Amino acid sequence: MASKYEEMMKAKGFLPYHLEKLPDKFIQIAKEELGETDEIRGPALEQFRKRILEDKKLKCPTNDEFLIQFLRARKYDVDKAMGLLRNYFNLLSSHPEIFDNLDKEKMDKLTCSDVFNILPFRNNDGCLLLTIKIKNWDSDDIDVEVLFCTAAAILFSLVNYPANQICGARVLYDVKNYSFKQMRTFIPKHLTFVIKALRNNLPIRFKSIHLINEGNVYHYAWQFLRLFVSEKIKSRIYMHGDTKEEIQKYIPKEVLPPEFGGDLINYNDDDWLTKEVEKIYDEFLKMMKTFYS
Repeated sequence: MASKYEEMMKAKGFLPYHLEKLPDKFIQIAKEELGETDEIRGPALEQFRKRILEDKKLKCPTNDEFLIQFLRARKYDVDKAMGLLRNYFNLLSSHPEIFDNLDKEKMDKLTCSDVFNILPFRNNDGCLLLTIKIKNWDSDDIDVEVLFCTAAAILFSLVNYPANQICGARVLYDVKNYSFKQMRTFIPKHLTFVIKALRNNLPIRFKSIHLINEGNVYHYAWQFLRLFVSEKIKSRIYMHGDTKEEIQKYIPKEVLPPEFGGDLINYNDDDWLTKEVEKIYDEFLKMMKTFYS
């Protein structure tokens, strides 16, 4: 990405996705919204770790970097963080047909295909911006199990950054060309997994989800899935149809790419997301093996 472009965006107050250290305003957000202070963080981590070690059924990492994801996601309420961790553990460990045999080669192929991407600049509230373009997923070439594994690895990568844990994420989902063929890969075979994933079982705060180009097939699927989504999540889902410019009411056009009604023309490299997942892949694989040990 051109440094001149970065300087222009910085002048407008937009921070890049990658940050060398937490900006002071993010530290203030953590204090005000999550109740995080130096005095609270240490004791909460120790109490959380003790609870996990006492739970003989729960097999998961216990290092600070892993645990703080769940504490921040539940505003340092250890009981709620424990519940979230159990849900996350159960979500992944109860589906060995999906996660017990990762296909790294196909995962890399998917992360290079622009099905998923992270925009290079953050929203003005610090949120990361995740894009999903379902039209770029060829379900004949890459099966839905690889799609789920890749999404889980990307999430693991995202929550590895403290800024994302604190500020959360906004999702931009282009549903153009979503087909009955794609829908049948989810329903009914993986319906249970999809429902669990939609029920606040992930250690990241999704501030909003914006959909464009949702056609009849998507609306058909949504009428069913919405029955299993919490009111809190439903209140954060916005459907814009083909009027993508409406997204600018929530996210500045400077950080949005043209296909979502914005002006951003400087993209990450095609293999950028693949490199991001590569950074955490060994740790992700180790976690999955721990879950199934």
